[in-house]
Amino acid sequence: MIYSEEKSAGLALPLIAILLAIAGILVILVVTGGRQGSTAGRVWVPQVQQQGTGQ
Repeated sequence: MIYSEEKSAGLALPLIAILLAIAGILVILVVTGGRQGSTAGRVWVPQVQQQGTGQ
């Protein structure tokens, strides 16, 4: 059986989809990372209260 050259075209579509997904993720990271006054990404850590020694 002789295969035509169209077989390689099957790789182009998934490759384009992956590149578009990577570009979309990068755009989202740039947009969300560009906010200066935003509290997004901050983690609240409670401070430990020091107790006096009862001696």
